[in-house]
Amino acid sequence: MKVNPITNPNVLRSYQATKPGFDKANVSNRRDEVMLSEEAQSFTKALAEARDAIEFRSVEEQARIAELTNAVRQGQYKVDSNLIAARILDSIEGV
Repeated sequence: MKVNPITNPNVLRSYQATKPGFDKANVSNRRDEVMLSEEAQSFTKALAEARDAIEFRSVEEQARIAELTNAVRQGQYKVDSNLIAARILDSIEGV
């Protein structure tokens, strides 16, 4: 089957007259806009507060965190399950 090109210019003009146009005059005046939901704004605020809290740690806290990080990476960090269980029970009793 052979499809012939449209040679009648009136058909093209009619089509172009009915399709939605692109307003070139307003292109330079338009700006993109982003609107964040309340949940996204809340998350962004919490993330910023967490970053601030990390930045303002004392030297001792930073040293302890580095020590624990190295122990975990080297597989030397041991978890005291009895201590964890005791603290969980204490927190439940405190509620």
